Amino acid sequence: MMVLPNAVLFPGTLMPLYVFEPRYRKMLADCLEGERMFAVGLSRPGAGGGPTEPCAVAGVGLVRTCIGQADGTSNLVLQGLERVRIVGFETEHAEWGYPVARIAPLQSVGGAEAGTVREPLVGMVRKLAKARARLGVELPKSVVDSLIALENAELLADVVSYTLLEDFQEKQLLLETLDVNERMMKLVECLQRQVGQLELWKALQGKLPNKHVGHN
Repeated sequence: MMVLPNAVLFPGTLMPLYVFEPRYRKMLADCLEGERMFAVGLSRPGAGGGPTEPCAVAGVGLVRTCIGQADGTSNLVLQGLERVRIVGFETEHAEWGYPVARIAPLQSVGGAEAGTVREPLVGMVRKLAKARARLGVELPKSVVDSLIALENAELLADVVSYTLLEDFQEKQLLLETLDVNERMMKLVECLQRQVGQLELWKALQGKLPNKHVGHN
């Protein structure tokens, strides 16, 4: 298991990773010799990023591609497969250097009424794209189009959460929300806050060009 302070892996998403720590280089080598899978967990707030102190829910992914470098580091793409709950850690393999977690799969529930929330979510994605564009941080049209084209409510919520949310604690909250309807409603609220923050920033910026914002 990889424990990181700034990464939340959702099912159906692709996460690029740069592996450089010796313990995770060892972990990756072991994974590539086996089933090419490992979990990514967000370190708990205040836990100091300790190797066995992730949040209780994590994502398991499959290494889709991996390019090793001459210095022993690697660039890889991890495809999110499913949510899991961490139920404990193995201690007899401490010599491996990386955390080895015992996990239990988690399944989403509900979703039958998700269609009623889908359109508000799609609307917030469009609003967020416009708000970012007004600040000069425009989302590629291809990205927006691919997001709003997703018909599966659960996949839509997970991909939008991974792609557009900036706060990792909010991402973790949505990863832990198993009810699809509830997850989508929480995501709409998160996007609303993000749009509000962007609009406030634009109002404070006034007519000052983006390139001059950092000048005093």
